[in-house]
Parts: sequence; structure tokens; C-alpha cells
Amino acid sequence: MRSRASLVVLAGCFSIAASLADAQDKITLRLADTLPNGHVIHELAGKPFSELVTKLTNGQVVFQHFPAEQLGKAKDMAQLTVAGVADVAYIVPSYSSDKYPLTAVAELPGAFESQCQGSLAYYKLSHGGGILETREFLPNGLRPLVTIALPAYQMLLGNPRAINAAADLAGLKIRTAGGAMDLTMRAIKTVPVRMAAPEIYESLTRGTIDGIVLSYQSTVSYDLGKILKSGTSGMNFGTAVFVYGIGEAKWKTLPENVRKAMIEAGEQTTREGCKRFEDGEKSAAAKIQSQGMKVISFADADLKHFSDVFAGVAAEWAKETDKRGKPASETLKAFKAALQ
Repeated sequence: MRSRASLVVLAGCFSIAASLADAQDKITLRLADTLPNGHVIHELAGKPFSELVTKLTNGQVVFQHFPAEQLGKAKDMAQLTVAGVADVAYIVPSYSSDKYPLTAVAELPGAFESQCQGSLAYYKLSHGGGILETREFLPNGLRPLVTIALPAYQMLLGNPRAINAAADLAGLKIRTAGGAMDLTMRAIKTVPVRMAAPEIYESLTRGTIDGIVLSYQSTVSYDLGKILKSGTSGMNFGTAVFVYGIGEAKWKTLPENVRKAMIEAGEQTTREGCKRFEDGEKSAAAKIQSQGMKVISFADADLKHFSDVFAGVAAEWAKETDKRGKPASETLKAFKAALQ
């Protein structure tokens, strides 16, 4: 009897040991982005997130980084991640605004007072049963881990046209990432041109577009300062939200301890990353302006005009998106509540 009992105990020990070994099997995940090497987004978000996951799992999870569109184009990255071409990827949902229209709620001009306020509100809506998680991301097979709203976008022009008033912007072709940014550009009488960020430099130099709405930090990363003629400072023409996300199918294959680590790392990276971006925007603005870009100053009447226009963009966005059967008004209400 004692011998049989000993065998049972040993079998149990082997079973536990096997389970622990399985849980600690090395996992290599492909981390993809469409950014040039050294881009601020990878340095302040993608890299810290991946390093933190590795730390929290005691080295069980490691990442292989594929930058610069090695695994696919920016506009396709959401679908490529869902399909498993990339395991975790940098994704701009507004590049696929047909599938992710509600994400534009955080990209509306004047949507929030500080970058971290907007980033954390967006995080709330895309996790824990929030409306973006349940009505947009999970139905498309994507699970966001890190969510960050970039600093308020400025109007930055490669066209040498003198801009002395809001009316002078009329007719300029301005690159956008889609979504609410298109509404904003039309509202101020410019012509929105949808384009992924890696295409900006060549399009500006060729005159395919006249300008962009972008953060100063991204402008530095894409080395655009030397070709910009003028730009705004202290305005808020909206922004773009990016996520580092994982396909739901891949997520379900990961051990529970790894999922827990990725959630923890995602929230921490969101909180710390948005602050890093806030701190870096001022120095980036100074660098761009030192390269010869003239700062555009608007009169009070023009600033009031912009404010009125921006106030109407959110209402129009909600109305038009509601018509498509998407709960935009509900999402806008939830986002405003999450800002508190």
C-alpha cells in the first residue's frame, strides 16, 4: 500500500513539474510596426512595453522586432495582426476607419486638455468591457494592449504660401490619417488627403500634398523639419490614437500568466508613455522651429473661428457615424465621462 501511495505521489509531482515546465516554455512574439528605426513611438511605447512583458514573465516571453513595414503596410497592419502575420503590432485604427470608426472619438479637435487625460480615457473605453472593446475591437478580432493619444496636432506646411489668416488655408491639400481628421480639414476649407505616415516625406517634396497635421515629435522622427516652411504652435487640430494590439486568436493561445503580464505591461506603458510624449513635445517643437520653420500666428477672431469649427466637428462626427449604425453618440458620451 505504501509503495502504491508513493507512486501516486510521484506521479502527482511529475504532473505538477510538467505543468510548470509548460507554463515556462519560451515564447517568442513578433512585434511589428511601420515606423523607421529609432522612431519616437517605438522608443517611448513599443520598446518599453515589450521589455516590461519580458521582465514580468521572468524572461519567458521575448520579442523579435520587425520595424519599417517589414511585415506589411501601415494601412494593413490591423488585419495582418488579426491574421497572425504579426503577433503584437503598432496599429493606427483610423487607417482602417471602415472597421474602426468609433476610435475617432479621441481624435476629435479639442477632445481633451492633456495627452495623458485623453490616453487614459481611451484606455478605459477599450478595456474592462468598455464600449470600444465590446463594440469595435473584439468584434474585429483585435485586443488592444497599449493605447496612446499623440500630442495635439499642429498644421505644418511645406508649401511656401504665406498664412496670415484662417482664410489663407483654403484649398491646401493636407495629409490626414482619416477618421475625424478628415471632418476637421473640410471644416476649415482645406482638402484632406489620406496617407500613411511613411509616405509623407516624398509627397511633401513632390508637392502631392501641401502640408500635414502631425505632432512635432513625429515630425522630428520623420526628419521633416528641413522641408517645412511654416506651422502653428499651441493649436489643437485633433490627434491620432495608436494602439499596440494582439489578435484575439493569438491571445487565446497564450498561458494565463503571460496574458496577465501583457495586461499589466499595457496599462503601465499607457500611463508612463503618455507622460513621456508630453515631456518630449516641447523640445521637439523647439528643434523644428530652429530649422527655419516660421510659426503662424492667428488673430483672436481666427482663433474664435477655429474654436467654433472644432466644436461642431464632434457633433457632426457623432451624427454621421450614428447613421452608419455605429453608436458614436454613446461613445462620445462615454469618452467625456471617462475624462473626469
